[in-house]
Amino acid sequence: MGEAAVSGWNRMARVLHWGTAFAIAVEAPAGLIMSWTYVARDPAGKASHLLSSQVHHTLGLLLLIAVAFRIAWRLTLGHPPLPAHSSRSEVALAACVQGLLYLLLLALPLSGWAALSSMAAGAGYPAPELWFFGLNGFGPHGFIPHIVPPVPWNAPVLLKYRLFAHIHVWCLWLGGALLALHVAGALKHHLINRNDVLTRMWKGI
Repeated sequence: MGEAAVSGWNRMARVLHWGTAFAIAVEAPAGLIMSWTYVARDPAGKASHLLSSQVHHTLGLLLLIAVAFRIAWRLTLGHPPLPAHSSRSEVALAACVQGLLYLLLLALPLSGWAALSSMAAGAGYPAPELWFFGLNGFGPHGFIPHIVPPVPWNAPVLLKYRLFAHIHVWCLWLGGALLALHVAGALKHHLINRNDVLTRMWKGI
């Protein structure tokens, strides 16, 4: 379906959009707490690390599923165009930012999954868990596969934890910058241009 045939965002599109936004608002702080408490030795610190890891991992996998579904939904049903008076540069910038955001919303959970998958027990560190609703998917009866072969963190290979962890962090910073541009663009349309771009995503009109 072409985008001209779509006049507004339907309920499913709006739920996916705002659900993703809410998940990111929880996911990012949980990831920071998980990192800060990684070396904690006190009971409170260990408990915080476990809880934040479970939240971060679970939301990351759910986001991966939701974003893949959201991309398929958008490609199938199309999307409403920007207002007719929008310049070519505005249309191109909006498409670029949105496309990169979709790409990063796939790359972030995949790089995190790869980072955990790539680290085997050894060199003074245990094998990491990948939590999904309180269950370790990498455990003895786990249902989540390693998407890259696990090796000790200091193994002399390229595809190991360090690489994927760096990609994860780089994607986070780039995603934050793109998200700021996305929000700034929506507010510009709403507060300066006085059009319905933001309203369509909020109310579907």
